[in-house]
Amino acid sequence: MKQLPDTALWERMRVYDDKAAFDELYHRYWEQLYTAAYARLQQDADAKDCVQDVFIALWQKRKDLAIREQLSAYLHVALKYRVFNHFRNTTTYQKHLDVFADIPLSPLLKADGPLLLNEMQRIIAATVAAMPPRMRDIYLLNHRDFRSIDDIATQLALSRQTVKNQLGLALSRIREQLRSCK
Repeated sequence: MKQLPDTALWERMRVYDDKAAFDELYHRYWEQLYTAAYARLQQDADAKDCVQDVFIALWQKRKDLAIREQLSAYLHVALKYRVFNHFRNTTTYQKHLDVFADIPLSPLLKADGPLLLNEMQRIIAATVAAMPPRMRDIYLLNHRDFRSIDDIATQLALSRQTVKNQLGLALSRIREQLRSCK
């Protein structure tokens, strides 16, 4: 049986919701995308998750996507951005762990743990609200909007070091207020 080109499979998938066309594209590109993801991430599970996310997004957005270049090029670019998001999310997760590292877990394990967690969230929100405007903006851009230090520096026309200093001070204020929550 003759193998259909990517463009024909994409069209069948996009226009007719052809699951078999999607499956063919998945099997055609999964291994090379996995290899590319693994080369960047060096973690089997993370690489598989990123590739899976690319294919899930491809299927879910098939009606809205207008792929003008080769499908293989689109998939590799989508994977590149998914890997970037993975690194960003991992870094953000680590930042949050660092904030809570100094807080003992024993109070959270008590029966009133959920109440304490709500109190901690309230304290964080109040501490952020009380920050000087520039510090608050930098903290929110980094922790809420997941912006990098370089992006924030460019957006606010500040030096990279100023952004780092303000983030450090913001996190110190939050840690200090959370310590009072013990």
